[in-house]
Amino acid sequence: MAYFKIPGPLGLNPENQSKGLWNYQAPNVPWSDDQYGKNNLSSHSGTQLAHKKLQKNTISTTTDSWSDEVLVCFNVKGEEFGRLMMELRDEAVNYAQNRKLELLLWNDQSKARTKKWFNSSNQEIRDYLLPIIDSIIRVLRSLTPDNFDYDTAENNMQAGCAPGRGLRLDGSIATVCPSDTEKHRISINMRFFEIPKRGVIYGTNEFNGRDSQLMTLIHEVTHFNDVAASSDDFYSARNSLNHAGDPRAKINADSISSYILGIDIK
Repeated sequence: MAYFKIPGPLGLNPENQSKGLWNYQAPNVPWSDDQYGKNNLSSHSGTQLAHKKLQKNTISTTTDSWSDEVLVCFNVKGEEFGRLMMELRDEAVNYAQNRKLELLLWNDQSKARTKKWFNSSNQEIRDYLLPIIDSIIRVLRSLTPDNFDYDTAENNMQAGCAPGRGLRLDGSIATVCPSDTEKHRISINMRFFEIPKRGVIYGTNEFNGRDSQLMTLIHEVTHFNDVAASSDDFYSARNSLNHAGDPRAKINADSISSYILGIDIK
């Protein structure tokens, strides 16, 4: 079973309890039944959010993720969460640098990996991926704990997008506003704490192809317009692999992030 706790600074709107409803909101946000409703939508013409969704059968368990298990939710603005994200950032940079080196060498292994995820091993795909990986590395390196916040309507609108659905147990893992190329803000939702940090096979460093916090970070960075302006045509590594022959694969966020991590599923 997955272990889940509501992050410390979140609260419940007691006024809705009698209606059978619970609103989850971040601190310093006034309670309002219309916070994510028609008033915000009608007064804001922002871009739609790009987000990472949790796939079925991807919630981690104590039997297959051991020390990779995420058992608690952190205060997204707290020091412990900041350390977690900086650790994930540094690891993501290392993987991106490895893929860049592969592309520069452009040997049989390099071509086999691009063929696997994008159904192409020609010079065109190499030339396409190199600047994207450089941009991924650039943005990842620029991230600090201040780049991460709660996935609330207020934060999404400040980034320049539509309000979204807010903090939800059944919502997205994380979201970004693709046009937020100045601040590169990444909004964290409650599902982020239901997936493992790295998503590796028990006793190994091999990725199992399921959603993870590491993959989510790379996924979200690819959405920015100054990185890859990626889409979400195919969610999950498995679904992305099954659609490697689709022309949209090379702009699909999970295809790019799976490629960066070198996920080796069949």
